[in-house]
Amino acid sequence: MNSRLWAGGSDSESDSDSSDSSDSAPAAAAAATATARGARRWAEASSDEEDEVEQKRTVRSATDKKYDLVKSKIKVLVTHMKTTDFSTVTSDYEEMIRILEKLKVPPQEDGTPDAPAMFVKAICNLETYVEEHFAAQKEAKAAGNKGALTESKARAFNTLRAKVRKGNKIFETKINSYKEHPSEFESESEEEMAKASENSDSESAASSGSSSSSSSSSGSSSGSGSDSDSDSDSNSESSSDSDTYSSGSNSGSEGEADADVKREHKMLRWLITPEAKAKRDAKGKLDKDKIAEDKKEGKKPRPSKAGKSTGREVESSGRDKEPDEYDAEELVKKVTEIAQSRGRRGFDRKTYVEKMMTMMLHAEKQGPRHVLYIYASMVSADFDNTGSVHNAMNMILWNAALDKVNNMLPLLIASYKDLKDKGMTFKQIEALDDDENSDPTNHKRQQDLFIAVAEKLDDELYKALQFISDVYGTEYQEILANSSKFLVLLKRMFHFFEDTQQEQALGAVSLRLMEQMYYKPDILNKAVYESIHHTAPEAEKPSWVWPENSIGFMATLCKYVHATGNVHSQRRALLCQVFHLALHDHFQKARDLLHLTNLEEKSRESDINMQILYNRCLAQMGLCAFRLGKVQDAHNCLMDVCMHGKNRELLAQGLSFSRFQDRTPEQERAERLRQLPYHMHINLEVLDSAHHLCAMLLEVPNLALQAIDPTSKRGIISKVLRRALDHHDKQVFVGPPENNKEAVVSAAKALQKGDWTSACEAVDDLKLWDHIDVGNPSNGQKVKEMIKEKMKTEALRTYLFAYMSIYDAFHLGQLVSMFDLPEKQVHSVVSKMMMKEEITAFWDESSKYLLMQHVEPTPLQRLALSLADRAAQSVENNERLVDHKMGGYGFQEQKGGGKGGRWEGGDRGKGRFGKGGAGLPTAFDGGKGKGKGRFGKSARPAQNRGWENARAGAISGRAQAGWGDRRQN
Repeated sequence: MNSRLWAGGSDSESDSDSSDSSDSAPAAAAAATATARGARRWAEASSDEEDEVEQKRTVRSATDKKYDLVKSKIKVLVTHMKTTDFSTVTSDYEEMIRILEKLKVPPQEDGTPDAPAMFVKAICNLETYVEEHFAAQKEAKAAGNKGALTESKARAFNTLRAKVRKGNKIFETKINSYKEHPSEFESESEEEMAKASENSDSESAASSGSSSSSSSSSGSSSGSGSDSDSDSDSNSESSSDSDTYSSGSNSGSEGEADADVKREHKMLRWLITPEAKAKRDAKGKLDKDKIAEDKKEGKKPRPSKAGKSTGREVESSGRDKEPDEYDAEELVKKVTEIAQSRGRRGFDRKTYVEKMMTMMLHAEKQGPRHVLYIYASMVSADFDNTGSVHNAMNMILWNAALDKVNNMLPLLIASYKDLKDKGMTFKQIEALDDDENSDPTNHKRQQDLFIAVAEKLDDELYKALQFISDVYGTEYQEILANSSKFLVLLKRMFHFFEDTQQEQALGAVSLRLMEQMYYKPDILNKAVYESIHHTAPEAEKPSWVWPENSIGFMATLCKYVHATGNVHSQRRALLCQVFHLALHDHFQKARDLLHLTNLEEKSRESDINMQILYNRCLAQMGLCAFRLGKVQDAHNCLMDVCMHGKNRELLAQGLSFSRFQDRTPEQERAERLRQLPYHMHINLEVLDSAHHLCAMLLEVPNLALQAIDPTSKRGIISKVLRRALDHHDKQVFVGPPENNKEAVVSAAKALQKGDWTSACEAVDDLKLWDHIDVGNPSNGQKVKEMIKEKMKTEALRTYLFAYMSIYDAFHLGQLVSMFDLPEKQVHSVVSKMMMKEEITAFWDESSKYLLMQHVEPTPLQRLALSLADRAAQSVENNERLVDHKMGGYGFQEQKGGGKGGRWEGGDRGKGRFGKGGAGLPTAFDGGKGKGKGRFGKSARPAQNRGWENARAGAISGRAQAGWGDRRQN
């Protein structure tokens, strides 16, 4: 191979030896020189390429590479420290530790791991950085939480601080020595880097030396071979050597010239010459001619080299056309073609909008409906990025879509006016969309699409408020501020559809308006209207004044919704109206509307969202009745929501987790979708406090009445309060109340003794009074004073029930002074108790004394009562034996189970007396049971007034005989 490559020298020798003729010598020499020149050029080019390859390749050890990796990672760490990206700094720190472990640095003499100086310096600086940030955060919190980290950043910073403190303990010795002598570590780091570079240089030199030695050895062997094969004498060898040397010097100069030529050729590739420009222009003209021919023949544009049609061709072809070149049909076809690119791979929304805006210039020539059609396509593209059901739309895209919808409304109004000017009636306009092959830009279709887009905007805003986690942050406030922008759009739509008297569209917009305003008090709605009034145009300012009679405005909106004939919308509008009436203290109207329309049964037949709205109405009506002093009505409304402790779920204001209730992931996601935004919540503490106060005012006198008359028709009013009182009595140590419920229970215990002063003090500090009236916070004190008057009245009734068997008469003045009530009110309360036959008493002639009637039981009655007690005790003992043997719990008292005793009528399980509980007689059970027990059909015993009110000690020294003893057992 070498003899072929280096043929220049051998050919010259053979030619000089063999040629004896002087005529052939010059020609042979010229040919030999040309051949040698070509061979040398090839050889020099190949040697240059080998040199280039050797320059690019650098042989380095794995240790040097890892040292360089540590150094680069330290630089990245410093950069992330400057940007306070704590999570990334943590990952960088862990990566440095892993790289150091791979280096396998030998340990020190004391056994502790060694580390490079640059690594020690980096982790020491990181430790200082973390401690400085920690001190700064402490100062920020002490100064009022200004400049404090967010929750996510604080969590990342705590993780970083813990990892640094744990990881730096291993290198504690090195870190301490660095802090004492930092200059030594600077010199060590320089020495390490120099040593690493020397090692890499020596290894590369050794590798290059080995390659050069191998090449030289191969050259010497080839030279020796050629010498042995050569038959020429020493003179010819010397002459050939001299020729070779001279030719080598000439080839060096020629090699430099060849390199310049190569460089010039490479540069000419990027130079636009006149010939290349002419070729390019000719090719472009040919392509334009082909495109023009294809358009004339009606063919589609040809695909590009990659086999796909690019958007630039469509865009350029659209821009080259003049606006007058598109008629209505071509424009619709073109916009539809562009719209079909949505959802495909490689779809770019920005390019899509640019194309649509290009078409907008042509659509303006055709009229408002074509512009509406383009806007609808653009808004639809905005909604493509809404994510999934559980992800809210980006607020930037939402605002962009809102701007487009605001631009669509004037176009819709102009389109309607154009049709009216042409003499078309409303029915004819409605019939435009009946034909399936009708124009997609017709007014009816565009109007329906406009309303659907507006409703979609409302749904996405609701979803954004629903899924945000930090309800006290600025993000929630910014999203909530967008509701005012959407309210402006709804009000403009409402005025347009109201002026044009379009029932269906007006009903849909009216329902959305009601859902925006029904849960807000008049003060808040008025403030929102005033803020919009300042920024609204002069023509719209009169419409942004909140009406004085908001109840009438909501009734008007409800009437528009009813005109649509949609049953679901009608029920929802009625519930919104009921909520608004209750919010503004119109309890009677709200209750009548709820009952007359039979909304309770209709809501149970509807979907879950409707049931949630109905529960919200009940809760608001309960608070309304509580504010007005209607304790019985308030308790009836609040009991349905608060009795079972599931008010959070019933009102869709959170999820209650119980160990006895398991949810599948699908059920949990469905519940989260039903949750209300935070600004629509009803205060649950206020709700529970009002419910417990109403239960206390009703149940405490009822307990005292049942102590003397177990056959009372009222039965149990509040199981919740009775369980709380039983739990309070079982406690060994009773401390001060810690929450609202405990405060009400302690007030109830004081009320049972007639101590109304302690009861009022117990409920005086409840948060209920500050939040009971959202629209007018100053009414809280009025409600508190009213409830205190109610507590005085109930304390009087409880006192009379508890002690009427002890006294023969009560003086009216004494009752007035004891309970701090007006004389007329005391007289009225006692007279009502006598009319309802709750007490057996009468007024004397002066109406100043209340005389109690007592009838002493006869000996026969005493024996009958004693027999009844013993019979009841024996029945109870037998039932317990049977239950122990059979495993049921018919008459068994459920102590501590939270379901009340045997006389409380609590929820009993399915025992051997059927589904209706234990089958108690109606005299004890308070009503007819559902089971088929042996006592199920027994009649209520006759109510004989007189002897059951016997005084204390009349029967064997007992204070209460008969029913009273059995009640306490």
